[in-house]
Amino acid sequence: MSKSLRIGEKAIISAQAGVSKSLEGGKLYFGSPAEEARTKWRELAALRQLPDILRKLKL
Repeated sequence: MSKSLRIGEKAIISAQAGVSKSLEGGKLYFGSPAEEARTKWRELAALRQLPDILRKLKL
């Protein structure tokens, strides 16, 4: 962990999250690299819809 890396107050970092940069406080982070959970969940939801979208486009 870098000495210049800062974890904001009340930040929640899930197990095995890869923290490589400073994180804001009051948010939940997971993944590697660690990203804000709300953003990551939206990305995962969009990825789950991708096969249906491709089928509709017949790609």
